[in-house]
Amino acid sequence: MATPSTSEAAELAREDAKEAIATARAEGHVQPIVTIADGAEHGALATGFHKHWWRQHDEAWPAPVSEAYNEAFTRELLAAQVAVVELQFDSAGGKWTNIGVVDLARWEPTFPFDPEHTGWVQQDPRSRVGWRRRSVFRGLFSRKKKTKPSPSA
Repeated sequence: MATPSTSEAAELAREDAKEAIATARAEGHVQPIVTIADGAEHGALATGFHKHWWRQHDEAWPAPVSEAYNEAFTRELLAAQVAVVELQFDSAGGKWTNIGVVDLARWEPTFPFDPEHTGWVQQDPRSRVGWRRRSVFRGLFSRKKKTKPSPSA
């Protein structure tokens, strides 16, 4: 297979982003992170992102082509309020990374995260920080007292 051009890579990313957004928003997920690429096995998943992620590594796409793909993919997901999470595994068997997506309309991070600054989050799966369901009641019933600004004299 020939290496795609930067514009072809960006188009592949836009198509893969549609699938990733639909996957993140699918009903029935009890965990916030839905895996879309397995870094340990080539044939583990059948998502477009998984196939193209492995393809860019296997074929050693030039940096501008990989960047065009990754930037277009990230931009599409950010516009749809979906974050990309890199789960970095480290075990006796080696190191690998799985890629997942999180629907930011349903889940909120329990750590500082600015989606405008970066659409990708690197996370250790054993980390104590993570994601929780969004709740309109959380702010209403919070035990923290909001400080009111003092009136100016």
